[in-house]
Amino acid sequence: MKSALNLPHKAGRNGLGAGVWNIGPGTDPFGGPTREAIPILDRLPILAEAGMTYYEAHDVEIPASHVDAAKKRAQEVGLQCGMYTPSFFADPIFKYGAMTSNDPAIRKLSVKNAVAAVDNAAALGAPTVVFWNGREGFDFVLTKNGQEAFKRLVEGFDQVGQYAHERYGTSIRVALEPKPNEPRANMYLATVGEVLYLISRLDSSHQALFGVNPETAHSRIAGLDYLWDVEMCLEAGKLFHIHLNSQDGQRYDQDLPFGYTEPLKDLALLVVLQDAGYENIIAFDIKAPRTDEPKYVADIIEVSAQNLVWLWERALAVDRAVIQELRQEKRNTALAGYLSKSLYGR
Repeated sequence: MKSALNLPHKAGRNGLGAGVWNIGPGTDPFGGPTREAIPILDRLPILAEAGMTYYEAHDVEIPASHVDAAKKRAQEVGLQCGMYTPSFFADPIFKYGAMTSNDPAIRKLSVKNAVAAVDNAAALGAPTVVFWNGREGFDFVLTKNGQEAFKRLVEGFDQVGQYAHERYGTSIRVALEPKPNEPRANMYLATVGEVLYLISRLDSSHQALFGVNPETAHSRIAGLDYLWDVEMCLEAGKLFHIHLNSQDGQRYDQDLPFGYTEPLKDLALLVVLQDAGYENIIAFDIKAPRTDEPKYVADIIEVSAQNLVWLWERALAVDRAVIQELRQEKRNTALAGYLSKSLYGR
């Protein structure tokens, strides 16, 4: 078994994580599988062989009935569960939204599923539960009262937070993941700023349990800079988890290998994380493309991980005094050039 990759001198957890969905059968909205689907628990040794320390899963991939088997298999291959997430977006009953549905029965069901995800995360030993906003939004204006929908989100997450706090204290934290569109035309909690505002509205008794899981592609789809989104989370003390990938412009969510499209900005991101002493898990949300053969399905994880390690090492070598000097001299172009030298120079 390949030894786990680590980020040198990283504070806190220095192993890397990836989702079991990262090595799927090659489906997309326009076509079915191009590979045989690997059974979920059989994906764990593949992640370990690719150098991961942590695995991540949705509730439909590792339901409560499979938790014990997942724990056993993960232990055998030396993996830990880094994150667990409910999949409200998949079930047809949530097609108009979960916590923001106009139907109170569906809102109640969404909270029931959410607290079940908290229980499963605790059973798996995951420190974080991530909630992605997949169906929380609208395709046509006025189909929901937006102000009321936001209040429903506050109410729903207050219930989740109260449950998590009463049952598990501070051992389980909740990270909300923003995305501006897809699958809905317009999403609630579309950006990091909206998520931080939602957190500010939660009850103070459990507000500290809530943070953000920003994803590179989601920021760039919105036309925003991922580094600034991360810095906002850091300034607020709310950067609980990170999903890294690459995105080639404002298109559909591509989940390309980390380090592929904007390595200079990725280098700057790692400088910021190092200087902030970021202690939580760095994980990938990437997708093995339809064109990759089954025996090479883990290439996207291995490439992303190697790019991250290389960029992390280059970020460690960046002279912070030079950055500060160029800032003081207002030499913005020269600062960009110094980062280029740190990335490409010898």
